[in-house]
Amino acid sequence: MTVPRTIKTFSRDALAAFVADNIAHLFEEEALAVLENRNVTPQICQQIARSARLAAFYAVRLRLVAHRQTPQAHAVKLVHYIYWFDLLRLSTDVKVPPTVRRAIDQLLLTKVNKLTLGERVAAARRCNGTLAKALMFDPEPAVFEALLKNARLREEDLVVLASSPRATPEQLRVLAADGKWSYRYAIRKALVLNPSTPRAAAASQLRHLRRADLREIHGNPSTSTYLRRCIERLLPA
Repeated sequence: MTVPRTIKTFSRDALAAFVADNIAHLFEEEALAVLENRNVTPQICQQIARSARLAAFYAVRLRLVAHRQTPQAHAVKLVHYIYWFDLLRLSTDVKVPPTVRRAIDQLLLTKVNKLTLGERVAAARRCNGTLAKALMFDPEPAVFEALLKNARLREEDLVVLASSPRATPEQLRVLAADGKWSYRYAIRKALVLNPSTPRAAAASQLRHLRRADLREIHGNPSTSTYLRRCIERLLPA
């Protein structure tokens, strides 16, 4: 057995020769050392991916999926044999090729409805934008609260939610009270315009809106009488 730390230092030619001579009986640690060698090539990654024995090791599969040198057809195939938590991490890793990340996104979307509440909460805190959109309308308030803490969440995604009839009053209340997102003007206005927003939460946004928008909202037939009276107190003229 060749020491893994030695394998990591092989030159390109030495590494290729080593893999060619030993692919049939490499150990897991040796295969991982090959993949960690900076001289590894797509051809070597392909040899390892094609070895059913080596690909049976989870750590090897995971490294192949994440490796930029792995031919994308092999990486995309191996995505289906990676655990949820690792898929979630890889989906936000910019070092993973875009084609592979798109395959991961599609797989995550097919699995999201099978997750437990705890798994959905954990996913909401760190997922990418694609999965965030799928979790946005989750009926459990804890999922939405976790999503608001996600650094990858975008204002435009929350404007869509705040404008949607699918949003629950609890989601809209939580959004209106959020210390980060409730200060965004487009979100404030969308909250006021959504009939599902609890009236106290909607009314609290009015004093932050422009006069022209207040007049527009006052004239909107769907605006509640309560909000109209609040606007009239702000704009007596």
